[in-house]
Amino acid sequence: MTTRIIRFLTQIVITFVLPAQLAFGGLIGDGGMPGQFLNYGASPRTLALGKSFTGLADDAEAVYYNPGGLGQLLSQDLKLAHSSLYGGNRMEYLGYALPTKQFGTFGITFLNYNSSPIDVRDEENDIYAPATYMQNCYIFSYAYNPVRFFGFGLNFKVITENFARFNDVALGGDLGILLQAPRPFNFGIVAQNLLKPSITMVEVEEKYPIILRFGTAVKLFSDRVVVVADLVTNEAIWQDTFNKFDQLKPHFGIEFELLPRVLTHRFGYDLNELSVGLGVKKEWGKISLGVDYALLLHHQSNFRLPLSHKLGLFLQFGGFRTWIDATPRIFSPTPEDKRNVLWMDLRIISRRSVKRWQVTIKNNLGEVVRTFSGWEAPPLRMAWDGLDDAGRMVSDGKYDYEIIIVDEHEESLRFSGPLTTIKTKGPEGKIEVERK
Repeated sequence: MTTRIIRFLTQIVITFVLPAQLAFGGLIGDGGMPGQFLNYGASPRTLALGKSFTGLADDAEAVYYNPGGLGQLLSQDLKLAHSSLYGGNRMEYLGYALPTKQFGTFGITFLNYNSSPIDVRDEENDIYAPATYMQNCYIFSYAYNPVRFFGFGLNFKVITENFARFNDVALGGDLGILLQAPRPFNFGIVAQNLLKPSITMVEVEEKYPIILRFGTAVKLFSDRVVVVADLVTNEAIWQDTFNKFDQLKPHFGIEFELLPRVLTHRFGYDLNELSVGLGVKKEWGKISLGVDYALLLHHQSNFRLPLSHKLGLFLQFGGFRTWIDATPRIFSPTPEDKRNVLWMDLRIISRRSVKRWQVTIKNNLGEVVRTFSGWEAPPLRMAWDGLDDAGRMVSDGKYDYEIIIVDEHEESLRFSGPLTTIKTKGPEGKIEVERK
């Protein structure tokens, strides 16, 4: 499986990334555009994916790229990130998303961009105290999926800018759509600044331009590999004074799991930077905690600019989940005694009615020894007598479970964890023989 994944990734780079470098390599930058900090990328995960997330949008950062993707979330998601930018500037990110059963998904995001100290001089060239330029953005989001394959989301933004004694506040809005086509494809469309923010500093008004994002995501190899691509443009593409081709900004990214649900590698590309990243996740019962890291290399400057490091944390908890509570923790099966069983209490919090379910019991080698499955809602409690699917007694050792719940919209909940320890041997002892 791993060899197939590596060959596939190499083919993707040769087929898509290198031609894109030749086709778009001479494009102009847009770092001075009003509100550009809202397109820098917020967390290490998306930065490592080349800032291509519009068609994936499967965590709290969907607020930043495509609020229409928030409807995919099954758990509460909290993300924090710190980014060191070129020139000593920095950006901080905090995002939170809350899925509900009947009322859609809500999200809130805070972004802070801070420049390094800037010398301020008067008409006589005398230096005042250094000042910093700061931008803050508060984003309040809502997403809803009226049908399984279609979700839309709205952002309401409050933006503040401060420099020395000058400051202003602006309001803005975004609209995002996510289409979940037949697997493995997703498509996203976003209009950022559809409600245009307008900032006035020192009697100069700046209006944020409308940004259009088109994205796709392809999930392969049982979702272990995700290929993403975005195409970003702005309202200048409709103006005759610009070369329309110059306003198209491609982004590419690849994410693949080296260790399922534990270790993830990422690679990305856009017109300015090459990126590589790593994500590590650990699950404790019904809580997942992870760390993301990204390293950015500025190829547009022929790598003259220094390496840029990004670090972030994420926490997933609550929401829609499933798990099993089993007793006893140490089980000594006796097939002849039907009352001596392992009790398994199934805990299910699903967004919709259950269509089908499956519970598998695995030994310490990962081999499935017993399978339970059915249609519609599963029983709240099940019993295991310690026998495998062929009716044989299982060997001593530790056993894990995996539970899969599929709802009426084909959305799945999956969880695995320790089940019990089988122990049929009695305590060790020794026999002493006395001679008369």
